[in-house]
Formats: sequence, structure tokens, C-alpha cells
Amino acid sequence: MREKKCEKKSSGKTFKQYEQILSYMEYGQWYKVKDFIDILGVKERRVQTLLKELVENEKLIDNGVTKGKRYKKANK
Repeated sequence: MREKKCEKKSSGKTFKQYEQILSYMEYGQWYKVKDFIDILGVKERRVQTLLKELVENEKLIDNGVTKGKRYKKANK
């Protein structure tokens, strides 16, 4: 069942949210999940999911910790 979720295609709304996150971020700056809640107008769990997907797609990197996780743009 989990495999199907990974294979699910992203919607236009999801791509718009990815773009909002990436356009807000500056290179070299670390961000927390709460930085994006108001910008996107969605709940914390949705922001976490979006950021995780951007990390998996190598658009962002995280600091590798569980509590207090931070994200920044990948150097590409």
C-alpha cells in the first residue's frame, strides 16, 4: 500500500506549493516547518510532507535531526 502512495502523481496544486516553498527560500538559509505554514495556508503535517518530498527529489537538504529539523536549498 505504501508503494502506491509513492507512485501517485503530483497534482497541479502540489507543484504550486513546491514552487511557493522554493521561491520563498534563499540559498544558504535554514528554514523550519513553521516558516511555511502561514505562507502556504496549510497544516503542519502537509508542510512536512511537501518538504520531505522536496528532499527526496534533491531540491532541498535537511540537517538530519528528527526534532527541530531544518531545511535549505540544495546547491544545484
